[in-house]
Amino acid sequence: MNDSKVNILLFAAGLGTRLRPATIENPKPVIPLFGIPMGYYLLPYIIEMPVDKFVVNTFYLPEKIHECYDRLRHSIQFSDETDFIKGSGGGLKQAEAILGNQNPVLAGNADEVFFTPDSQFLKKALDKHKAENALATLIVMNHPEAGKKFGGIWTESHGSEKVISIGKDAPTTNARPWHFIGLQILSPEVFSMIEPEKELNIFYDVLIHKLPTHKVQIYPVEMDWYELGNLTDYQHAKAEIAAQKDVNPIYKKHFTKLNALPQSKLGDLA
Repeated sequence: MNDSKVNILLFAAGLGTRLRPATIENPKPVIPLFGIPMGYYLLPYIIEMPVDKFVVNTFYLPEKIHECYDRLRHSIQFSDETDFIKGSGGGLKQAEAILGNQNPVLAGNADEVFFTPDSQFLKKALDKHKAENALATLIVMNHPEAGKKFGGIWTESHGSEKVISIGKDAPTTNARPWHFIGLQILSPEVFSMIEPEKELNIFYDVLIHKLPTHKVQIYPVEMDWYELGNLTDYQHAKAEIAAQKDVNPIYKKHFTKLNALPQSKLGDLA
């Protein structure tokens, strides 16, 4: 294992059904928010990482995903799923052919949008992941809907970092739910735990079964995280971000980096 490097896998294969009709002709990561593709919002955080290989997986309208990321002029490779969407677990397994199994993998949803004062939180999470020899380190935050509207990442108590369950149901009366923000660091050992050529969820088909025998931990981060799954959520998030982007120094710093990237050819959703 190269202790100084991490591989990146962004999941961009989804159909984006909740955001239709906007996603009929364009996959969700390509759709802009303030003229910037949603698939770019993670990049200012990722560039703080010691990246070796950078892969984006696709299924739905793959040519649009390719075009979007090719405009960045970075060495981004693509893991194209063809017969069916393989999910986070199956997609990870397919991408092993490109990623190799030497470095930890930062795997995450391509369309996550959030703002945090700690621009290097991923680097810190990676350092903790390696120091703890964890199988998985899940990036989480406090959220009132964790374990309710959203499935929770459950730890034994407020101060605990060890994951004891995943889902909406509390495993014990003292368990604490955290909100998963769509990013996780996985040790290369995880590849041997995933069956090939199957649709699998990395949480419910893989990690949840390893909780008793392997270390799966959380890495909490303070942030403003935005739900953009449907048009109502998108519009609400856009209004909240608009109120912050030119006055909040955290937002201003992030948008300075985002605005240096290629702008979208599409307009924002109405």
